[in-house]
Amino acid sequence: MKRFLPWITFGLALLCLLAAYLYVSSAMSAKNETFSRQRPTAQETALDVTVVTVEASDHAATIRAVGVAEPKQNLTLSSQVSGEVVSLNHAFEVGNQVRKGQVLVSLANTNLVSELASAENTLAAAQLTLKEEQRQAEQSNAEWQAAGLTGEPASDLVLREPQLAAAEAEVAAAKAALAEAKDNVQKLTIRAPFDAIVVSKDISLGSYLSSNTQVATLYSTDKVKIELELSSSDWQKLPSSDSMIKNQWPANITGVNEPQKKWQGYVDQAGMHIDSESGLRSLFVAVDQPLQQSPPLLPGSYVTVTLAGGLLADLWQLPNSALSQKSQIWYLTDEQRLANFDATPVFVDREYVYIKAPENLRQAPQRVLTHPYNSYLTGTLANPQESVSQ
Repeated sequence: MKRFLPWITFGLALLCLLAAYLYVSSAMSAKNETFSRQRPTAQETALDVTVVTVEASDHAATIRAVGVAEPKQNLTLSSQVSGEVVSLNHAFEVGNQVRKGQVLVSLANTNLVSELASAENTLAAAQLTLKEEQRQAEQSNAEWQAAGLTGEPASDLVLREPQLAAAEAEVAAAKAALAEAKDNVQKLTIRAPFDAIVVSKDISLGSYLSSNTQVATLYSTDKVKIELELSSSDWQKLPSSDSMIKNQWPANITGVNEPQKKWQGYVDQAGMHIDSESGLRSLFVAVDQPLQQSPPLLPGSYVTVTLAGGLLADLWQLPNSALSQKSQIWYLTDEQRLANFDATPVFVDREYVYIKAPENLRQAPQRVLTHPYNSYLTGTLANPQESVSQ
């Protein structure tokens, strides 16, 4: 018995080792089976977003620019002759309106009046001399014919042709001198050359004016013009300049500091050159009879001019907030997931941004996010809520 005891002990140890191996193997298999079992997929949370439904359509661009209402004519009125100011029209005061041809200032200059009288006397004497020469020329011709002489006289002095020509020239010169003297005397009366506002009055009663002395500054009242400096992209949104001028393209005008003041104008002229430094080209808008408008449009006013451009096709009209800080437009796919594309506005106004719709999104209405954030990721599941402000 003792001889088999070591073998019995060895067999028992071997059975224990085998049992331990089988237990460990079973435990490891169970653990691996637990790990290999597929975990349930976590439910995806949809991102709440606000959207607006848009369709590609035609929209007219709006061009807005600021300018200054300037008079059609801005004249520094000067005296053309010298003289003493002897009378001033009561209407000739700063801020008043004067009519074309209205007398503003009367000057006195005895030398000019004397020159007029002398010119009249010179003309009368020249005309008398001419009549005497005409009579003598007629007499010379009669004597030549009575003498029965043939051919031409040896000298034209015989028929007094040079003397007659000289007398006629004297009359012509005297008439020109008289016209000049009359014109100078007429210039002693200074009149308004057009309907105008008196912007400055630079003389007073009793002052003596030399020729070319500044008398006043006048602004015409028949029309004001507003110069708008537009970029090439602005010009591309407008009809041709010839078409706008021909059709007097309408312009809505408001005061810069008083937007409640409104006027209606029209395109009157287009600049024919581009400023080499700024790259801008001028467009001129006019308002007729500005002081008769309600309220009056005063020269020198800063105004905002709004022009409607031509229709542009396949545009989305979106809230300004729809364009992200990265200049992207975010929209929802049919699977309710976020997508975006880079966008450059075709034009903008106070409320909306107008985006050229991508070709693959033009055929059906699209849902566009109204307030996209930079943290958004493409492919994110979204829960859209329609904007109530659209």
